[in-house]
Amino acid sequence: MAKKKKNTAAMRRQAELEKRQQLGKNAAKKNREKQLQNQPYKKVAIQQAAQAPAKKVTDAPASAAPVWKREDNIAPMLLTYKPSIKTQSIDFTAPITIRVQSLSPLHLGSGQADVNVDAEVIHDDTGLPYFPAKRFKGLLYESALEVAEMSELAGLNLLNKNEIDALFQHGCLGDTQLIVSNLYLEDYEQMHEDWNYLQEEFPALFQVTDVLEQYTSLRYQTKLDRETGTAADTSLHNMRVVDEGLSFEGQCCVQNGNRRALEILALALRNLSQSGLKRTRGFGRIACTMEQDGKDILRPILREMLTAAERSL
Repeated sequence: MAKKKKNTAAMRRQAELEKRQQLGKNAAKKNREKQLQNQPYKKVAIQQAAQAPAKKVTDAPASAAPVWKREDNIAPMLLTYKPSIKTQSIDFTAPITIRVQSLSPLHLGSGQADVNVDAEVIHDDTGLPYFPAKRFKGLLYESALEVAEMSELAGLNLLNKNEIDALFQHGCLGDTQLIVSNLYLEDYEQMHEDWNYLQEEFPALFQVTDVLEQYTSLRYQTKLDRETGTAADTSLHNMRVVDEGLSFEGQCCVQNGNRRALEILALALRNLSQSGLKRTRGFGRIACTMEQDGKDILRPILREMLTAAERSL
């Protein structure tokens, strides 16, 4: 009898969840239709796209095979084949798109807690997690210093601390300055608009915590008592983490920038592989890339730098 009641309760919860999801889809669809009515040109473009014949999918040519060898320390997002470009075509003063992908659960701490969560992640007004600009810039600075130390030990003239401090304006002021924006989830503007609409129209069903749970999860940890081998009293705690596989993106630019500034940024991004808490326990693994006009510019810059450094040995 108890098992039957348990199954019935589970079925009710599942039905309620499906009802909520369908209601959210219908509301989001209604919101988009309302936007199209206010912007007729978008409606015409969508109708034309729907009437256009579907393109045939053909097999990729053999020449399009990835040319980069797979390595354990290279993130999957960096293995996607893209035609290489020459650094002469890079505009060293134009905005750059930075992408960060979480390769493991990531704790972007907000410094807040409540009765349910001991360590919360930072999120916007609708519950969407994001990567704060100030924190990301600090990670880039630390990563650049690590590259400088490694290059010195290896005898390579790649970076020095003075030029890193000048770019990040760490303890000094200058004309060149790296400016980084917050990094948000892909398609953030549309998602923020949809979730905001649902929270305003159905406040009883869609709250900030409901949105946050779509992109995060709770991880529980405890401390073992060495004498008894069991969990120590009052040691159970939890923290919220951003789920693995999510991708953040944002803009950055270098005021009065030059080629050297982008070289420093490229080295720092390539070396940056961890963020957040519990890094020694498998949390916080990330991979970074940078693009300009939809083209990868990280690899070409690094390739030329490393080639030049090897020739100077």
